[in-house]
Amino acid sequence: MTKDGVRARRAGDLPSLLTLLQHTHDEQGYPVRQEAVAAPWLALPAELASWVAVDGATVLGHVALHPVHGACGPLWETLGEVAVVSRLFTDGSVPGTGSALLSTAVERATSLGRTAVLEVWVLSPAYGWYLRRGWTELGRVDQRWGDVPVVVAALRAPGRS
Repeated sequence: MTKDGVRARRAGDLPSLLTLLQHTHDEQGYPVRQEAVAAPWLALPAELASWVAVDGATVLGHVALHPVHGACGPLWETLGEVAVVSRLFTDGSVPGTGSALLSTAVERATSLGRTAVLEVWVLSPAYGWYLRRGWTELGRVDQRWGDVPVVVAALRAPGRS
């Protein structure tokens, strides 16, 4: 992926990450709401862990693990303890960056004795990206992200049943 790889997110990474997140919002529509391009959304106090992909001083992407939250929670109840993969985005400049970040998050969830899960808008390109990596859909939930009505799929990571 990169010569430096993936490391824990640091407070000093936030300015670069917010610039990257704004670009991702403008180009890919993630996050859906412009208001979410902010440090409080990106770095939640309740997160279990977070990482960045880096190449030298350049931040290439981000992912976090959160405790279960939101409308998809009931779809994950049969899985026991879960960790929600969230806030995954990259600048797209280095192939494999997203996969490396995703693998890091799934490995940490597993090491915590939790099943990695996530929620994704079914109309986003990310939905197919996760399915191609072996994630399993457990169900769908209607949500509102700000003023935008969305159908969200609850997914489970491959490997654990």
